[in-house]
Amino acid sequence: MNTLLIGPRGCGKSTVGRALSKRLGHPFVELDERVLAAFGEGSVREVWSVHGEAAWREAESAALVATLAADEQVIALGGGTPMVAAARQRIEADREAGRARVIYLRCSSEVLAHRLAAAPGDRPSLTGADLPEEAATVLAAREPVYRGLADLECDADRGSPDQIADEIAVVR
Repeated sequence: MNTLLIGPRGCGKSTVGRALSKRLGHPFVELDERVLAAFGEGSVREVWSVHGEAAWREAESAALVATLAADEQVIALGGGTPMVAAARQRIEADREAGRARVIYLRCSSEVLAHRLAAAPGDRPSLTGADLPEEAATVLAAREPVYRGLADLECDADRGSPDQIADEIAVVR
């Protein structure tokens, strides 16, 4: 069974995922890295600038399908991956078939804005708004989908990545 980590940008999917993979002894997969490798550009911002969001989302869905062909992985999905209909359907199908466990790393918009301000990373703005407004807007739009897919919700506002990974590892 694969363990899929979902949640908005900045909630800790990559950091928690690496810690969880060590605990479970499963390989860690950063889906965004696989998607980026499908393009010739060196950053997600460049891909979006050259090819657009739609091309990224299409490649994201294809990368998810390819990644889910293997088993016993910890996979950090992109924040928008569950919002792509084909990706969401695949996640749901794998959950229902017992091939995937979905963990939602729940995080407040205030904490997300703080984390993104400290480490903005390579991601383009989704709304053009300032960080606090964008974090709140994107979270409000995506949270119902995240919650609907989740087998387990973990509070990613508090606790270290190791503590969150421990919490996930014991609930199997």
